[in-house]
Amino acid sequence: MKSHLPERLYLSSPVWLQNLMVSVYGYMEHKRRYEGEYGAFLKHLRNNKLVKLQENKLLQKKLLEATLASATKNVPAYQHLCSAQPKLSDFPLLDRQQVANNTEQFVSSEFDVKNLLALYTGGSSASPLKVYISKTTRQKTYSFWQLFYDNMDFNIGDRKASFVGRKLQEPDNNLPPFWRYNITDRQLLFSSYHMEEANLPHYIEKLNTFKPKVIEGYPFSIYRIAEHILNNSLTLSYTPTGISTSSENLSKHHRGVIERAFNCRVFDQYGSAESVVFASECEHGTMHIEPEYGIIEVLTESGEITPTGTGELIATTLLNDAMPLIRYRIGDLGVIAEESCLCGRETFALKELHGKVGAVVINEGRQAPTAAIAIAFEYLEGIKNAQIIQNVPGAVIVKLVKKPDFNPKSEDFMIWELRKMLGESLKIKVEYVDGIPPESNGKYKMVIQNLYQ
Repeated sequence: MKSHLPERLYLSSPVWLQNLMVSVYGYMEHKRRYEGEYGAFLKHLRNNKLVKLQENKLLQKKLLEATLASATKNVPAYQHLCSAQPKLSDFPLLDRQQVANNTEQFVSSEFDVKNLLALYTGGSSASPLKVYISKTTRQKTYSFWQLFYDNMDFNIGDRKASFVGRKLQEPDNNLPPFWRYNITDRQLLFSSYHMEEANLPHYIEKLNTFKPKVIEGYPFSIYRIAEHILNNSLTLSYTPTGISTSSENLSKHHRGVIERAFNCRVFDQYGSAESVVFASECEHGTMHIEPEYGIIEVLTESGEITPTGTGELIATTLLNDAMPLIRYRIGDLGVIAEESCLCGRETFALKELHGKVGAVVINEGRQAPTAAIAIAFEYLEGIKNAQIIQNVPGAVIVKLVKKPDFNPKSEDFMIWELRKMLGESLKIKVEYVDGIPPESNGKYKMVIQNLYQ
């Protein structure tokens, strides 16, 4: 169970001290992300960015062989698949619950868990999951992020505005500033929980004075700003080099509104906390799947697994050697194709994505999207699955499927998180159920919004 004492201390501090805390944390994160293997691996990625598709396939084959050999030798969950030359087809499909129920069985014996970083994700299904990665994997992951930001002519240290799920101040505190500053990375973090109509002029004014080179974050949060700009015939005093979106489904409508308001291109990114896939858009709109990060297969309706086509996405990491998830059912539906792009890259591409369909919970003008709501479910102990439903204003129903090791304190933590996002007035009814049925497409939906359609 994650303690929320540090967050309580932060939220009870004055703004100047909160900015200092954010900057200290930013400094520590900067060192963790951008030292070690980061620089050399980024140079490698840049040098190999434009290699031909066949070269990418050969490189993937080599990385895959090493991943599978190490997994069958060192990972308990795979050791029964002993083979001198294991093939991807030797591995059964792996679902989220298998990993959640047997986390330590998927950690390589070559690593000491105490020296690994633990990532937590609630995912689109709200089924809590912990994944371990090494410090090197983390550094390499941020090399992929910088390769993506190259499309926007952005480098670490350039000014950046971030609209993500961090709680920067109490949701009931409706007084600006609704942002905090990370001095190390020149990053201005904006609250996604105070974006009521009356507060949006403060956001826009701050963007105009800060003038970030890039704006990143949840599409819905950035869309709220863009919509206000267009509806009120406002004009920004600067033009970003790009808008980076991730964590939620980006609709064509949202993309169009954001691009018109900010007068620049939106670059979308697709990835996962499980460290199995990294895909991002280039300047021509192709969502390139990074060949050295992971392999994506497609499980078709007929049950066939193919390298391209339409169906459920099956991911195999090539990066996370500490906890290699192989043929992992990531929970999204999409279309994969081979792509020769005008940007010069030849990769497999994610042509369509149907998995990250977000909903929004609303209370007294505050809005929390699916990616933010997931935070409330990430650290639940003894919970197999969860779902939040809004049928009436000011109230939600939370359905929880318990496991035998359920910790009652989990419910208190979840309620505290939800009210921190949406205000103390939010009425929360918790229902314990035997199961949560999937949607018609076979996916579990974490947020069901029946009031604001």
